[in-house]
Amino acid sequence: MRLHRFYVNKPLGEELVVENVHGSGEEKEILHQWAHVFRFKSGDEVFLFSETSPGTDFLYRITTLSKERATLTPLSTQPTILPPGKTALVMALVKKDTFETIVRQATELGIQEIIPLLAARSEKKNLNFERLRAISIEASEQCGRGSIPKIHPIASFEEAWEVAKNGTHIVGSLSGTTTKPEMKEGNVLWVGPEGGWTEEEEEWMRNKHFLFYKLNDTVLRADTAAIALLSAIQS
Repeated sequence: MRLHRFYVNKPLGEELVVENVHGSGEEKEILHQWAHVFRFKSGDEVFLFSETSPGTDFLYRITTLSKERATLTPLSTQPTILPPGKTALVMALVKKDTFETIVRQATELGIQEIIPLLAARSEKKNLNFERLRAISIEASEQCGRGSIPKIHPIASFEEAWEVAKNGTHIVGSLSGTTTKPEMKEGNVLWVGPEGGWTEEEEEWMRNKHFLFYKLNDTVLRADTAAIALLSAIQS
């Protein structure tokens, strides 16, 4: 039987306590899942992973479990998947559901950092970061990834540039070349909003020596463009 896999924001390898009262909101959620969704009981086993030990899954046995508290005993470890290289996604703000889809799929495809960008044609101006982190955790649990992407605060163009200015910046644009840029350590992918980039924004990027890459002759949805660009660069 395939064991379930969960992220916990705690050091792993020793006896583990997960608490509803004194723990974080994430601990409360995981206790709810174990007790009420999966209906685990004493003796059941789960795989756990944490940002304190990236690339390693820890097999634990649940020794006690209630809606308030769980204790677990470590059994063994096994290597898990870490995304290769270091790729960041600068994603212009789009509608809530679309942005959540992008976070989920980008997590599955190995993005290490997501930088939300306030562009001129962004329809949305804010984000629920707690919800986005929960989505990225769930996606990492499901796909077998051994790390969680970092989601930055909403940034201006200059702020996004400062976060990842040492990388190779690649922007999806209908005015770009169809020659695929090569995959390098530190690629930074820029994807615009549904209405596309303004002329001023593209001029700013050209002044920063961005590589303009044309994915298709047709106009793509923001979520399609983000995943297509990431897949194209990584393939």
